[in-house]
Amino acid sequence: MGAHTLEQVVDSTPTEIEARNNNATKRRRRRRNKKNSDTGSTSSGSSSSPSPTRPRKQPTKIAEPELDPEEKARYVAMDCEMVGCGSTGRSSSLARVVMVDFDGNKVLDLYVRQTLEVTDYRTFVSGITAANLESEDAVDFYECRKRVLEVLKGKVLVGHALKNDMNALKIQHPWYDTRDTGKYEPFMKVRFDDGILWPRKLKDLVKNKLNRDIQVYGVAHCPFEDARS
Repeated sequence: MGAHTLEQVVDSTPTEIEARNNNATKRRRRRRNKKNSDTGSTSSGSSSSPSPTRPRKQPTKIAEPELDPEEKARYVAMDCEMVGCGSTGRSSSLARVVMVDFDGNKVLDLYVRQTLEVTDYRTFVSGITAANLESEDAVDFYECRKRVLEVLKGKVLVGHALKNDMNALKIQHPWYDTRDTGKYEPFMKVRFDDGILWPRKLKDLVKNKLNRDIQVYGVAHCPFEDARS
């Protein structure tokens, strides 16, 4: 009732009661507005003197550690190309081996003479022709295998889907000295909804990580380029 007594309210006319109610409402509204205004002025007062703007820091680029020559010398990468033998050409036979060092320099590049009839040179993929395998520079399988093993001795072998290349060469290499980009989990992808990781194709991996195009459609694969990647 505020400052009004019960008798005053009872004796008041409806018009007077309505007027008093309106006045009371206006007073409450003014008090509320004043309170909000005070709060706002406090906030604006604090924001009127902003702290000095600090220069934005540029993102720091983390430099990759430079390996010393001795460490670099431990790494070699390898890629192999096959030709098809047998009546259907589906039986793969080793036809070329390329190995490069840490800096991508060619260490070994051998064509392999075939003892079986080649029914599919797979030139559109392998780039290999009959002239390559029949040249004087081509070696037999065992000479090729021997020279690959000589290069691999004490080295860390790098490659993509190395199981296929090592099967073709009929060699093994210690797992702890093998770096297969096809099996490195951060480089793999989930193919279906089962959460199982699958290897990516080398051309997709190189495009994603190095922004380079290799194994371009319609152009024969280059094992030197694949090994360097």
